[in-house]
Amino acid sequence: MLMMIIPLLTMPLLSNAWFISSSFIFILFPIAFISLTNPYPWTLTLSSLCSMDLMSSSLIMLTLWISSLMILASYKIKHSNKLPQNFISMCMLLSIFLILTFSSSNLILFYIFFESSLIPILILILTWGYQPERLQASMYLMMYTLTASLPMLVMIFLIYSKNNHLSFLLQSWSAPLPNLINSWWLILILAFLVKMPMFSLHLWLPKAHVEAPVAGSMILAGVLLKLGTYGLMRMSLIFTQMNKQFSSFITPLALWGAVITSLVCMRQTDLKSLIAYSSIGHMGILLAGILSSTQWGWQGAMSMMIAHGLSSSALFLLANSTYELTHTRSIFLTKGIIILFPTLTLWWFIATAANMAAPPSINLLSEILLITATLSQTSILAIFLTILSFLTAAYSLFLFAATQHGATAPSSIYLPPLNSSFFLNSSLHLIPIFLLIMKPEIICNWL
Repeated sequence: MLMMIIPLLTMPLLSNAWFISSSFIFILFPIAFISLTNPYPWTLTLSSLCSMDLMSSSLIMLTLWISSLMILASYKIKHSNKLPQNFISMCMLLSIFLILTFSSSNLILFYIFFESSLIPILILILTWGYQPERLQASMYLMMYTLTASLPMLVMIFLIYSKNNHLSFLLQSWSAPLPNLINSWWLILILAFLVKMPMFSLHLWLPKAHVEAPVAGSMILAGVLLKLGTYGLMRMSLIFTQMNKQFSSFITPLALWGAVITSLVCMRQTDLKSLIAYSSIGHMGILLAGILSSTQWGWQGAMSMMIAHGLSSSALFLLANSTYELTHTRSIFLTKGIIILFPTLTLWWFIATAANMAAPPSINLLSEILLITATLSQTSILAIFLTILSFLTAAYSLFLFAATQHGATAPSSIYLPPLNSSFFLNSSLHLIPIFLLIMKPEIICNWL
């Protein structure tokens, strides 16, 4: 694995690194695809510390896909000559950390790469961010993540002292500190709940998204949020009974938070902030599906990770393209795009339809699986799920109608044409969402 990652490190040294890196990032696709199409778990064991199963290989492919597209979307950094080589280096470093995190078969190694991914995204926000508040956003991101991850590190040491190993390949795990009435599990998964993020632990996400460049927003929503769900699912496979201890109060909190953030979306005026809050709502129903500890819940969670990664990244790409054309992210100042750029409106329609789980997208399958698994716990949760489904459609339609329709400003006639790379980028984001529904078992049947 390391020998195959070395070419990624040398990409910034090449004269044409911008285009070569976005092409050669696919060199790990054959390895991930072999593991993805193999029906047996942990068949691709590269070493005692590095292995891939069907779940990790799906997320590695998503990482490679989003990484190449975020470089393609950041062509303005190259044209403005704002440290393009350093930008490529940070993107490659972040991709490598994410790939190593998803392919780690040792818990302490997983933790190291899990936390290492924080460094490149911080540098991306601080160096290429848009607003003066990017320092505050970076501080929020760092403090929330580190505050929750340090107790997790202590718990990992206690797990090692109890089991004498930290390998995911071995199934014999004993719970540490049985006298703490299972509160050790909450300490262990707290870092994952912050990374998702769960409602009440989410304040860092809208700030990070608003201040980050388009590449940072795409990789943050597309892959980095999936680190929390991946870690929670990986630990839930080891300690299969622990989620039932806390699902009775975490699941209602997550679904209630999804409803609240959906209401917040209805009152947002900033495009990127609205998309960021919608991600929190999607992560709420995903967390409820994982805590159900059912096969449908975990399959739906895996499907939602892929679907949300592609659709939310596409929405941030469209928001950035709209910002580059109109020089504003305000929903109330961005009007009448359907008159000026009907092709851009088409991509907005497809992306918002996927975001609200319209058929035939993979988002619809994932929500059906997650809603069914959540209702298997108690039918009272149907109240939250009904309101959440309605509000998701409401703010998605509000986002589309408020930006695409209405009277255009007089200055809009001087807007530049769309860049040709935008159409390629949008196609590579949204076409897989509707192709995966033809063979969903590729990403669903990972158990």
